[in-house]
Amino acid sequence: MLNIMWKIIKNIRNSLYIFFTLFTFNNSIAKEITNLSWKKSVYVGKKLSNFRETVSTPALGKKAWKITLWPKDCGRDREGDYSDCRNNGRDPVVGHGGGDRARSEYYTDKKFIGEKWHSVSIFIPTNFKSVEPVSTSFFQIYERGEGPRMMLRTKYGFLEPRYYPVNGMDSPGVRHKTLRINKMKGKWTTIIFHTKMSKNPDKGFMKMYVDNTLYNVFEGRTSFGGEHYSKFGIYHSWISRWNDKVKGVYPEQVIYYDNLFRTNKKEKLLRLIQQN
Repeated sequence: MLNIMWKIIKNIRNSLYIFFTLFTFNNSIAKEITNLSWKKSVYVGKKLSNFRETVSTPALGKKAWKITLWPKDCGRDREGDYSDCRNNGRDPVVGHGGGDRARSEYYTDKKFIGEKWHSVSIFIPTNFKSVEPVSTSFFQIYERGEGPRMMLRTKYGFLEPRYYPVNGMDSPGVRHKTLRINKMKGKWTTIIFHTKMSKNPDKGFMKMYVDNTLYNVFEGRTSFGGEHYSKFGIYHSWISRWNDKVKGVYPEQVIYYDNLFRTNKKEKLLRLIQQN
């Protein structure tokens, strides 16, 4: 009897050891990639439910995240009636009532206000195919209960921010330099955003840097004064713009992510970022 009990205790101890070892290992990997916690966005009912993989290559450190979006693979919220697959009938605007979109996307529930520094490293595979004229976003800054304030989108072969200030009109910002998609393929590109979310048009701004060089800037009212959060992943809207007869088969897309950090100070962000 004692031998049986001892074996049970030993098995439990070994199981706990394995659990805590794996937990510590996975936690250390996550901290290498990000200092934020992330949750799936609008994912219920998607054909590919596990659309994020932890991979060792390509990666800036030991690991990175691979995001895959299958063609027109839409889902819905866990609660409420919002769905990427169909409009809820209460609001015909795609951005509010849903429908005509697909995504493999994560959001962080760690909200922020005021001034912050953000980073995201993106690796675009050499076989990446655009779905233009479908709108495609790889990273967003969102105001809770309102909508996006910035979307990092593909447009005419470039990856550039699109700003959605609170004056009712979106803006391309002031371009200083541009990121061409074809030149980004097969290598990592680390993008830094310096933002100040403010109702005051004289204080608000969003600036985009690559290799410490200013690429784009928007200055003006950047918030209604609420809380903000980030999203990363592949997000398609207006997928009905794609015509199979003209464009061919709707392609699958894969993007790799690393360095998903947010800090109060630039110096701390630079210490966290892993370089090539």
